[in-house]
Amino acid sequence: MLDVLDEARTSDLASELGAAANKVSYHLSILEAGGFINKRVGADARETWWSVDEEKMNPPQPDPAERDSEDSRAASYAILEYLRSLVPDVTDEEKNQFVMLGVVFLTPDQRKDLANRLSELYDEIRGLSDTNRLSGDGALYALGAQLLPARPDQR
Repeated sequence: MLDVLDEARTSDLASELGAAANKVSYHLSILEAGGFINKRVGADARETWWSVDEEKMNPPQPDPAERDSEDSRAASYAILEYLRSLVPDVTDEEKNQFVMLGVVFLTPDQRKDLANRLSELYDEIRGLSDTNRLSGDGALYALGAQLLPARPDQR
């Protein structure tokens, strides 16, 4: 949500999320401690503004040799398995939810093509989101996509 809003007060975020301000504040402080977001105190000392730390959230790409290391692939596999244990495939039109997580076998060229297509789709969605946010239309949704090596023993 902070990425969409650029900067927001705790109370604004709580309102958007439909959550208690104290709970939102608690989680924001954890994200700040991890360096993922920045805190700015407003003119009124009771007013706290938050923003995404772009450098932390969008770090430079690792060296390809590191990205293909055994440790990196093992970590990717562990993350995938953890996520799969938490998030089963879900399609629930009533709750406006769609979650899909799986393992696919792709050639290097197919992987590259899919990554490019996902990137283009994401750019299109961000454009729609920016337009809707400025016009006051739409609702806020979380969107994520990952294409990671799933098994350390496969290349």
